[in-house]
Amino acid sequence: MIKNTVIALVTAATLVGAAAPAFAESDGGIGLSDFNEEDNSSSYDTAAQNILSRLRDQGVNATSVEQWGGLVRAFVVQEDGRQVMQFFAPGSLQQVAL
Repeated sequence: MIKNTVIALVTAATLVGAAAPAFAESDGGIGLSDFNEEDNSSSYDTAAQNILSRLRDQGVNATSVEQWGGLVRAFVVQEDGRQVMQFFAPGSLQQVAL
């Protein structure tokens, strides 16, 4: 019983580690890897704020950002006041069309 539990835990940990995407960017920018540096909300919030600031510096009127698969999902207020989702490549923060 204990052996099966240990094997199941090791397998689960391996799968989670293998499934966790690595989004480090060579340009030294803030990317999705910063969302995953630690498992606490303060580092996630800091990474989100950094990405949000970079998007705003690029002229994107984003109100919040989050990790979405292999992309950054931003909630953006358009000129007419509507809020839409836009997706950006990690690191470069270039908009991606889906």
